[in-house]
Amino acid sequence: MSTGTSLFDYTPPADQVVEEETEFVTVVSLRSDSHKPKGKKYWLASKLDDERFELLLLNENRVPAGDPEIISSGEFAAHYSLELDYYQQHVRPAMEQQDGRLSRGEAHREQGEFYSAEMEYADALAVDEENVRATFGLGLTYLEKGDVERAQEVFAKVLQLKSAFTTEHKHMFNDFGISMRKNGMYREALQYYNRGVDLDSADENLFFNIARTYYESGDWENCFRHLTMCLEKNRGIQEAQKFCHYLIKKTEEDETMLREMGAGDKGKTLRSDILNLFRKMQVAAGVELDDAIEKTHEIRDRMIALEEEDMQMKEIEKDLYKVDGDF
Repeated sequence: MSTGTSLFDYTPPADQVVEEETEFVTVVSLRSDSHKPKGKKYWLASKLDDERFELLLLNENRVPAGDPEIISSGEFAAHYSLELDYYQQHVRPAMEQQDGRLSRGEAHREQGEFYSAEMEYADALAVDEENVRATFGLGLTYLEKGDVERAQEVFAKVLQLKSAFTTEHKHMFNDFGISMRKNGMYREALQYYNRGVDLDSADENLFFNIARTYYESGDWENCFRHLTMCLEKNRGIQEAQKFCHYLIKKTEEDETMLREMGAGDKGKTLRSDILNLFRKMQVAAGVELDDAIEKTHEIRDRMIALEEEDMQMKEIEKDLYKVDGDF
């Protein structure tokens, strides 16, 4: 299927990540471990509200790693001791250094300095091998410098990281999807967009990008479906409106598109499904229902005419070249 990619260059703005307000407490340890200075475990503790605390286990490099644990304020008071000096002397400097590596990696990547970005992200992952921000950044770096094979390895790792699947990382999945789509990695892009949808199914930008990916891969049915979902969530997105009207105009001019829309094993059933989606997409974009129905009927009639034309051409070729095997 050939669709071209010169529709328009639109990247929906990433949502500003609004982090839930937390009151930082400090580093804590289990009171029961007080007699084991060498085997002692430490956690970074944040107060979520009056009833709950979040604990992140510190790794051997003294930075928080892994999945958070939520405990009650009663459990926190009963079983944990504050470690103020440990935080100030060891944890805070380690966390600041890690944040510096990540910030430098992002700055290098934005400036096209991919080797330097890769080194910074690699250093961050040496400190915390499951750091989500560093893993995403490294994958994007590989993609942007054209190293698709290594990017795929990183992306496979992301899908295994439980800590990646939180709402605060939704925009990273979107960024990944955009980069993969631009590299023709449609299957992988859809994986990441759908992970983003799992995190926030109300984000219309994700559905727009899914529709765009299906468009570029020539899957008209899913393109119409997801663009409709985008418009139903927010009809006011100008680029989604623009995309819809582009598709309407394309059906008027592109016979290849109409042939592809009616192709497949399901034949007329598939054609009916696509036409229903095409009508719904127009209505979602604000087209009057009667006008959408009329336009859909026009497209249906052209699809049928093209199908009959193709059948007649096959009959002519059959007679002309005796392709039925009778020589």
